[in-house]
Amino acid sequence: MAIEMSGGVYCPLSPRYPQHRLHSLVEQTHSGLVLIHHLTKDKFHDDIKLINIDTVLIDIDVKNDVAVDELSTVPITLDDISYIVFTSGSTGIPKMVCGNILFRFSI
Repeated sequence: MAIEMSGGVYCPLSPRYPQHRLHSLVEQTHSGLVLIHHLTKDKFHDDIKLINIDTVLIDIDVKNDVAVDELSTVPITLDDISYIVFTSGSTGIPKMVCGNILFRFSI
């Protein structure tokens, strides 16, 4: 929910995927930012903006290229994509499947 509220789209990437598959999936989604951790930190090149979640959890004052303060100003509608998953690709190129989650809040 935090990813969507910040204007992002959730797309799980397994650390078990080979590097070329991870790059292909990131390219297909046109990702501007990828959250990484200790299992995936060496699988991405410098041309992709990365935030190491391990560092963020340890040091909340971490400096990076992402303007975190501006994320909350991203307009979000009920029609926006909230997640992307991919087919296995066992019969060819993995296909992207997009979805959205309609949040209902009651007070």
